[in-house]
Amino acid sequence: MSGLFIVLIPLMVVLIVLCLVLFYVRHKPHQLPPPHHEAQLLKEQYTRGELSEEEYRKRVQELGCKPAVSDTDDSPP
Repeated sequence: MSGLFIVLIPLMVVLIVLCLVLFYVRHKPHQLPPPHHEAQLLKEQYTRGELSEEEYRKRVQELGCKPAVSDTDDSPP
């Protein structure tokens, strides 16, 4: 009977470790978007005309990024 426990206990430990490894490999935390991802989305909205220049600048300033649109930019929104 004790010989059975000598075999079963290491086998159970190996199975538990394997299950934990598989769990962590499959359930990786989601990666965060790049730091200026939101600013890029705002820029795309501005170029499609969904945002006015004033609204674009306000939102970019709230994000703490430098606006990609210059004051001398004459391109239409």
